[in-house]
Amino acid sequence: MSESINSRINRLADGIDRQELAPLFASVLEDLTALATQLNQLRTDYNANANIGTDTTATAVTLNTKA
Repeated sequence: MSESINSRINRLADGIDRQELAPLFASVLEDLTALATQLNQLRTDYNANANIGTDTTATAVTLNTKA
């Protein structure tokens, strides 16, 4: 998606669409942020431990989006 989720939320007109979509977009943004954080941690752990074979510190991601 080339546009940010925050930009799309801000462009929604007041009314039923905004009431329905704003929380969904906010939840998707939260999930994507959590996934990006976990991916970055996995990459950091992999780069630090690639030659030693130790476990990573990354944890499981729990999605917040309810669709």
